[in-house]
Amino acid sequence: MLDTNTIPKENWDFPIKQVPVFYNGYDGLQREATTHRAIIREDTNQMLGLHSTRYKPITHDDVVNSMMDAVKESHISRDYDLKVDVYEDGRKMKGTIMFPDLVIEPEKNDYISFRVQFYNSYDGSWAFQQAADGLRLWCLNGCTTPDSVARTFAKHTTNVNVQGSGKKIMAGADTFINNRYLFQKFIDTPIDIDTAENFIERTLCHIPHKRGKSSTNQARFTELSNYNRKERRSLGPNVWALYNAMTYWGSHAGNSKSPATALLARNNVIAKSMKSDTWREISNA
Repeated sequence: MLDTNTIPKENWDFPIKQVPVFYNGYDGLQREATTHRAIIREDTNQMLGLHSTRYKPITHDDVVNSMMDAVKESHISRDYDLKVDVYEDGRKMKGTIMFPDLVIEPEKNDYISFRVQFYNSYDGSWAFQQAADGLRLWCLNGCTTPDSVARTFAKHTTNVNVQGSGKKIMAGADTFINNRYLFQKFIDTPIDIDTAENFIERTLCHIPHKRGKSSTNQARFTELSNYNRKERRSLGPNVWALYNAMTYWGSHAGNSKSPATALLARNNVIAKSMKSDTWREISNA
């Protein structure tokens, strides 16, 4: 077990404060803005974000500690590994907790391990998020793909119960263990290539516009269609192949300017698509 004490807390546990924002008026006089405040990192004096007065900061340390407390109180496992990454001088934070002993096997030698991820930011680019999911351990080519289970999403302008959210996410462990039956259903449910690509186009690649119009993200459609065809060759013409094509796309964004931001956005798109009527129809979920 890896405890938070073995990771330098200064990576994410640094002091912040909200300070007034001033501007120069047309008359040349300096005035205090009544609608906005800045978040300052006190140890470096860097400005991490500019927000309306409705913004309620949630510290990275509170998010990390709430998840670790929830893990310990859940008693689901004493074997877990914590990793915390910060980006852009501390503006963004992403944490991952892996549970090597909580594993399901929907197919022989195809293992999925329980995982919890959490996100926070001071610049407003990431909402406070926590997610319980699985990490597919695909040893043949070294890739990993996340399998969605549960998710919490909250803006910093709302009252967020960080501790309660952590406990809710850890309750997803039971759902994860039971998901082996859902994954088996995906394996047993056939789907033709046209139906799969129609789903990709209508949900994952759909771009809504004003006045009810929409278009398709063609680059994304081509990428996901290629992933799906590759998965079908190895896993068969079933929903399991489509599912793994989506989750592979949701875990690989190395060519993006900000991979961490891209991966978070992709996983939110996947989660939304799996709540659609189209997904329920094709997956028999």
